[in-house]
Amino acid sequence: MRKKLVWGLVASLIFSSAALGGCGKKEVTAESIVQQSNETMEKAKSFLADFNMDMEMSMTSGGQSVDMDMAMTGTMQATQDPDVVYMDMTMTSGLFGLSLDMDIYTQAQEDKIITYTGIAGEWMKTEQEGLSKSNLAELQKMFGSGKEMTLDEQTEKIGDKEVYVLTASISGEELEKVMSAMGSMANGLDSMDLSQFQADTCMKVYKDTMLPAAITLDMITTGEGMEVDGVVTKIEKMTITVDYKEFDTIDSIEIPDEALAAETIDPNALLQETETSQAQ
Repeated sequence: MRKKLVWGLVASLIFSSAALGGCGKKEVTAESIVQQSNETMEKAKSFLADFNMDMEMSMTSGGQSVDMDMAMTGTMQATQDPDVVYMDMTMTSGLFGLSLDMDIYTQAQEDKIITYTGIAGEWMKTEQEGLSKSNLAELQKMFGSGKEMTLDEQTEKIGDKEVYVLTASISGEELEKVMSAMGSMANGLDSMDLSQFQADTCMKVYKDTMLPAAITLDMITTGEGMEVDGVVTKIEKMTITVDYKEFDTIDSIEIPDEALAAETIDPNALLQETETSQAQ
């Protein structure tokens, strides 16, 4: 009888402990994961990632249509203090058999963003206004809270590490709001009718460190494209993928002297020149 009483008390204590422990456990949600990932990422001094963009587009004029598929692949390095990003890219085009190697450095200075682009030893420099606090707050509201994201019930494995998987769909109207908030940072895109687009996003976060593992954006159009001087350009589909590889392994990123000495080019004039050449 005494043994039964002792085991009964032990079982009761175990059950009570488990119940109390369960009550104190914080629920894992998409919002909590995104918030923790943002906080962890802010503390990271640097990161290294693989970047890939595939774009399927077409140009139509006088009833004749030409496909112009393009791709950009390479690596991305970034440091937080100072705020510098370096991208080592290769751009290819199926239409012309074009392949270009590009070096792109982006540096934040006070209230502006400076970009240095090097192709075949030639450098050009562009300057744009940086994101203000209000811009950042709007972007954070649109994408940073995780409220609109869905957390998959099952985790996945990247290598031997477990990752959370979060997904969301973004409407064209939401994309237009983001571009409007970004101001001059959206030159070129803000002139497009983004209501024709919709996007599916996927974000993977390492369970042990709460650092991002991968981000994918799949963007498609439901409209007729954009017309300039009788030429209709339509982006059928665009996929952007960023796979994070390392954190806090890069001490600094040095911008080459020849890039720093490059002539500053007006990005608006460059955009107009590109649109004019496409229309001819």
